[in-house]
Amino acid sequence: MSVQMLVVHHPDSGQTDGATELTVEAELEPGRVAGEEEGGEASPGASEDGDGQPGSVEQTDLGVPEVQKDSDEEYDTDLETGDERRDYDPVCEMKRVYLELCERTGVVPASYFLRHVTSEVLDMSYHGLGATGARCIAIPLHTNTYVTQLSLEDNWLCGEGGRHIADMLKENCYISELNLANNKLGSVGAQAICDMLQENTTLKTINLAGNEFRDKDGQLFVDALQNNFQLKEVDLSGNLFSDGEHLGNAIAANDSVVHLDLSWNQLRGRGALAICNGLKLNTTLKSLDVSWNGFADEGALGFAEALKLNNVLTALNITNNRITCQGATFLAKGVAENDTLKSLRVGKNPITMKGAMQLLDAVRINSRTAMELLDLTDVLLSPEFMQLLGEVLDKHADFRIKHGGVAGEIAQKIKRANPMLVLRDALRQTHSRLIDFFKSFDKEGDLTVTVEEFKAGLQREDIHLDPIQMYDLFRALDKDEDGMVNYGKLIEATEEGVEESEGEAEDAE
Repeated sequence: MSVQMLVVHHPDSGQTDGATELTVEAELEPGRVAGEEEGGEASPGASEDGDGQPGSVEQTDLGVPEVQKDSDEEYDTDLETGDERRDYDPVCEMKRVYLELCERTGVVPASYFLRHVTSEVLDMSYHGLGATGARCIAIPLHTNTYVTQLSLEDNWLCGEGGRHIADMLKENCYISELNLANNKLGSVGAQAICDMLQENTTLKTINLAGNEFRDKDGQLFVDALQNNFQLKEVDLSGNLFSDGEHLGNAIAANDSVVHLDLSWNQLRGRGALAICNGLKLNTTLKSLDVSWNGFADEGALGFAEALKLNNVLTALNITNNRITCQGATFLAKGVAENDTLKSLRVGKNPITMKGAMQLLDAVRINSRTAMELLDLTDVLLSPEFMQLLGEVLDKHADFRIKHGGVAGEIAQKIKRANPMLVLRDALRQTHSRLIDFFKSFDKEGDLTVTVEEFKAGLQREDIHLDPIQMYDLFRALDKDEDGMVNYGKLIEATEEGVEESEGEAEDAE
């Protein structure tokens, strides 16, 4: 092998002396030299390809011969050739995976899923997914970053389907609200969901109502709620819990849940007391719903003791729990000492008029009470109760009672003037117009005043209404309970009052 030195003068350099020189060292096999010109017969030293065929020789920019390989010979390169590679599209990939899974499993694809896979809210309730359909949507949702609210209510997922959703939520860190109500998850689903809750850190709200969970599943929820510090709202209503011991322990151990719904279970006796004992130790729960269970008077006593110690709870719903007048007496003692409870719902319980009076009196004597709503739905109220209500309203203007009115024979005995007619007649005596009366205490001039300003206006105009009439007046003027009265509401209530009065007069005739 020989080494040949070539000196090349660049033709465009424009130099005559000391022209640009390029020295090229080439190793040539014996007996071969570079070709002298392009085309024609190759010189004895021309290169040949691997098969002994002569290769093509081209002249470079600098006049240096360059050997070109045949065009069909492959070689390595880091440059893209042909069509450019498409960017990865996660949305298209999710849809592709979903459709492929549906095809493999024989599931009819849901067009709703394909259309809303990038929506914040994905509501696939009542789609008849079943366990297989749940798997088809769960796998694409593993990497979904769009959906934050997922609803799969009433899809007959059963335990297997619940497991698919739970596995997905161990990976997905974007979904914060989950609705799995009425899916017959059972114990298998409870195990999967509770295991997931111990790992998931993004769920804030979970609805597990109507899933046939039983007492044996209670310990699973104790572990889940004890180790999860992100959940804020939990709905376990409509299940088959009766013992309540595990749920009571869960309430005592959890430090994050603010709303818990245990309504429509079978909690009674010892289970009811366990819930109450858990409430004594809880420091975060603000709303507890145990309506439509069987707490009875024993449970009412437990809640009374809890209300004396708990300074966090603001709403308690014990509607329809077989609580009698004795139970109402117990509750009243707790209400009299509590300073945080704002809403107490005890309607549809046989507490009688006496029990209702004791609860209202507890609000009256508690100077630190925060009570705003006492729900006595379907409880008969006496005239004495309405009189006491007037005293409470004098101290707590924002307090309200929810009831069906004074019913039965008592309603026939109580005949009082319609407060709107009293107001109208008083204005007629002073030859005042309703609009002028309203503007007299409308400081802002926007035809809207607070309930307190309206009361002050009545006193200034020397319009006297008894407590019952005052209560009825503001029930009519402030139906949306926003604490405000506008002129439109006043006109509407006046017209309704006149029509009602005329109707009563016609009935009397």
